[in-house]
Amino acid sequence: MNQRDEAKLLEQLEQWNEKDEFSRCIQAIEAIPERERGYLLTVMLSRAYSNLAVLGDHSTHGEDDEVDGNLIRHAIELLESVRAQGEGDPYWNARMGYSCLMAYSSASTTYEYAKRWLSLAPEDPDAQKLVRDCEAYLEEEKALALDWSEREEIIRQETIPPADDDILGHVKVHIDRYFGVYTQVLTDDSDPEYPLEIAVIPPRLEHDYYTLVTLGLSRHRMGFPEERRDEKLERAELLINLPRDWKLTKADCREERWNWPIRMMLATARFAMEDPEVGLESRTTLSEGEEGAPLAEDTDLRGEILLCPGVFGEDSFFCRLPDGDEVNFYQVIPLYWEELQYKLEHGSDALLDLCPDESLEVIDPHRLNVVTDREQLGYDPAEMDNAAGQIQKIRALHLPVDELSACNLMAFYLSWAMKRGQMSNPFLSQYREVVEAVQAGKGPDLREFIRDRLDGKLSTQCFDRRGSGFAQWYAQDNRSNPYVYRRDCRDIALAGLEGRVWNSIAEQEAAYLLLPYTEEIRQSVEQLLDERYQQYLESEFVDDPEERVARAAEGKPAVLPDWDGPLLCYTSDRVAQNGCRVRLMDRLLPEREDMGWESGWAFYSGDEEDVYGEGDEYDESHCGFYDIRDICRIDPDIIRFLNLPYGTMQMRGEDGAWYEVTREDKGEEET
Repeated sequence: MNQRDEAKLLEQLEQWNEKDEFSRCIQAIEAIPERERGYLLTVMLSRAYSNLAVLGDHSTHGEDDEVDGNLIRHAIELLESVRAQGEGDPYWNARMGYSCLMAYSSASTTYEYAKRWLSLAPEDPDAQKLVRDCEAYLEEEKALALDWSEREEIIRQETIPPADDDILGHVKVHIDRYFGVYTQVLTDDSDPEYPLEIAVIPPRLEHDYYTLVTLGLSRHRMGFPEERRDEKLERAELLINLPRDWKLTKADCREERWNWPIRMMLATARFAMEDPEVGLESRTTLSEGEEGAPLAEDTDLRGEILLCPGVFGEDSFFCRLPDGDEVNFYQVIPLYWEELQYKLEHGSDALLDLCPDESLEVIDPHRLNVVTDREQLGYDPAEMDNAAGQIQKIRALHLPVDELSACNLMAFYLSWAMKRGQMSNPFLSQYREVVEAVQAGKGPDLREFIRDRLDGKLSTQCFDRRGSGFAQWYAQDNRSNPYVYRRDCRDIALAGLEGRVWNSIAEQEAAYLLLPYTEEIRQSVEQLLDERYQQYLESEFVDDPEERVARAAEGKPAVLPDWDGPLLCYTSDRVAQNGCRVRLMDRLLPEREDMGWESGWAFYSGDEEDVYGEGDEYDESHCGFYDIRDICRIDPDIIRFLNLPYGTMQMRGEDGAWYEVTREDKGEEET
């Protein structure tokens, strides 16, 4: 577009803008190919989207304070696309400031743009006003934040301990302690015989969404067979998690698009009250019919599953009553038909293994299907962290750090693990020089190493058996665990940023990205990792009978000095301790998380049943994980088979020759 045409278009855009015809502005600019728009038209396009989001064409939004979140976020994305040119432009900073003010629940980010605008145009009265307004908003936000924290503490402190027989009183205390302080109660009296209330907990740190918990279901006992009475499953309450922008006013709850998750939860609760002989544990249902019907018009979710609310920690799963009884809490999770079928065929754990916790944590009517959309989800259960995801947060939240900071936490963790000798054999075989340099205190910037040589990712496969176990326990954002690496690092950052006003709970949750990559912080994080690792060993490795020393290999020469695969194999004591020759070798596919240390190989002498007796119990007492190099020292004949694929089974015949055994399961079971 030449200058004359652009000037003419800009004049027309101003006329449309004054008439509140923002859609016409958007159509005119977007008719120009993106590569030809240039800086100024991109900023004008952002202005049009911002005004359309806030005002609507011809002020259709009136004074309803409604802002279209998708449009305002797109306006910000457009400005971000020309940041390099715009940061020194007063108008760009003005547009970014106003857009952020509409997009976020805090004025913190807007304040930064307003100050920059004012520094570039100190006489501009609009810039002066925006700075003053932001300062007033921030003072108010700080007061409100303090007020809410104080209110929460007061509620907890002044809650009168319930009487021993007050079941609901104990349930309410449990909800406050483990799920959050509820600020609203919804009442459902559609069935006078079975009245129910729902406690509404607003979005809060660590759980940036609404949590709704039933109050009253636990007053009704469900029937369980006598042999299961000791499990104490007869009382329960239900909960759901809803996005922070979900509408929960009385008027909104009359509309199907907002009330269907509540209706689903209440229907399940009434099912338990009206038919108490049927328990709720791991209940899986379809709404109706063989393939179910959608739970609402705007979703294809068709059924539900009830699971323990893992994201709130194991202590949240049940409330102990003074008489020894317990109230169990179940999270109601709506599922697609394919997910329900997968659960019925493979079990709940197998379904949950297909996706990260956050896929099912909060109800989303249009979420990806964890069965049919697996490729799009791209879930890797071995992945601990991914720089790409952290960079998205840095950009979306406008955090004042460079994108290499996305690797800070991974670098701290990797440095600690290298120094503690926790790296897997495949990792050492490939990156030994880096590990040795770090151990000698002369290592490279591990952030760059992770970015450039590990594809910006950290995986449990980088570590040996204990290192991998610790990573899964602590560093994979497993929130049912009492300790989580990212959460601990966030708390370190928050302690150093006390007094800062945050734009949103999401920004506060991402405070770990603000941890500077300094020696002081590295030492603090490594000290924390040492403490958590000791806690892990005490809880998971008090007695570790599975990893053993192969006594039969002592005194025998090394025969596999250059082995670069996983080090451990599952072996019978008849081979490892008594020195018997291997007569049966079987390679099963390990869990993906364990592929850095577990080879998948299992070795047996073939006479274990004669020596130890029949049954599976001999596996626990007389088998364990051994160094595969030691087993090869005992029986070098197996070396030539070690690189065979998973699913391989070989048996040594009476003639001493090896024969391949055909198997049907393709070795897909875990050793």
